[in-house]
Amino acid sequence: MRASLLTKLVAAYLVPTLALLVFAPLLGWAIARRSLEEEVGKRLVGSAGAAAATLNGDLLLTLQPGDDGNRTHRNVLAKLEAMRAAGNVRRLYVVDRDRKMLAGTGEVPPVGEPLPELERDRVEIERAFSGGSVSSSVTFKGLDGRTYKSGYAPVSDSEGKVVAVVGADASAEFFEVLREFGASMVGLAVAFGLLGLGVFYAVGYHWLLGPIRRLRGAAERIGRGDLESPVPLSGDDELGVLAEGMERMRGRLQSRERELQMMLAGIAHEVRNPLGGIELFAGLLAEELEGDEEKLSHVRKVQRELGHLKRVVEEFLGFARDPRLAKESMDARELLDELSDLVRGDADAKDVILVIDAESVRLEGDRATLRRALLNLARNAIQAAPQGGHVWLRARTVGESVVLAVEDDGPGVPQAERAKLFTPFFTTKQKGLGLGLAFVRRIAEAHGGSAGLRPGEGGAVFEVKLPGKAA
Repeated sequence: MRASLLTKLVAAYLVPTLALLVFAPLLGWAIARRSLEEEVGKRLVGSAGAAAATLNGDLLLTLQPGDDGNRTHRNVLAKLEAMRAAGNVRRLYVVDRDRKMLAGTGEVPPVGEPLPELERDRVEIERAFSGGSVSSSVTFKGLDGRTYKSGYAPVSDSEGKVVAVVGADASAEFFEVLREFGASMVGLAVAFGLLGLGVFYAVGYHWLLGPIRRLRGAAERIGRGDLESPVPLSGDDELGVLAEGMERMRGRLQSRERELQMMLAGIAHEVRNPLGGIELFAGLLAEELEGDEEKLSHVRKVQRELGHLKRVVEEFLGFARDPRLAKESMDARELLDELSDLVRGDADAKDVILVIDAESVRLEGDRATLRRALLNLARNAIQAAPQGGHVWLRARTVGESVVLAVEDDGPGVPQAERAKLFTPFFTTKQKGLGLGLAFVRRIAEAHGGSAGLRPGEGGAVFEVKLPGKAA
């Protein structure tokens, strides 16, 4: 399937725009999250550092497993609780170098037990034991389903040696708000992008593709030989300039077509007049030579050649004239019966069997010109059929059309010649002019239809497709 111009425009411009509308909020969300996460990390590091400054590292080293609730442990807890409340954090805790609990607020294990969730931040805790304050590089989900982040600060003894690390955890509730906001922004961007895409497509279909469709229709009409219908103009833009150029082209083609028709008609008339006189005198000469068979045979040859010249002139005149149609409703079967009567003599001379296979269909058309076009096809079929062969005259409906077909069981048309069959002056006959099939196509197109060749089994099928319906 070919992509339309509008589809290409959508792919080239709107798809990247829609992608930008979607990814811009995502990028903004990621930047905002990172900035806020850094800000929370700094606050937590500050809270952990403030708590670490209140603690005595030498006393912390005295805490051993089972010291929960003793005086030193209670003092440490009191300081941590006061700093927790002041810093508005979830919990504060102190761990030793092995990441085992020394003291902590909230839900923490007893003294000497490890805090499992610290495994995720072991790199940061090692940095804190090296003397630096640091925040966790990742957030985590608490048991309550909220998102949390941690900050760490070192606790030194009297000699300045880091002996413990204070951890501070706080809920990053704004992350959830930010996530919901980001999802809403993406949803809105997608919704408005799709809405804009739909509006662009609807407007473009009528505003952009409408003139293009009209120009395409005009080009197809010109290609079919309709040079009377003007090309619709469509504004002052590039499409309007193209339409003006096509209209000028149509006008020039129409002028050349009329000149050609006048030339062909003039030549035919000039030739037909002396032909009439030659035919008359040849007839008189034949009468005078009655009984002299030798001389009379020469006159008869002249008369046969005159007959051929008359047919050539008639074909020229028929092709040169514009088809003037007097349309009427007719039954396809009756038209084929008339055609059969016209070619019966040619068929009998060659022992060709004519077969009429017609559905009950009606069509609108000019009976005389259609009969003449089908007569060309039928005579060609009889000439192509073998001695004692068959020619079928068919009529059937295909959708909203009526197809009139002439089929023979001859050798068929060579593949190399099929594309040229309906070209004026192309012929495979020794004395053919090559206007018969071109005339058939011209008549079919004048009726709003088409003519073509469909290869048959061992022969050829010429079809004329016209507007019509079942009776």
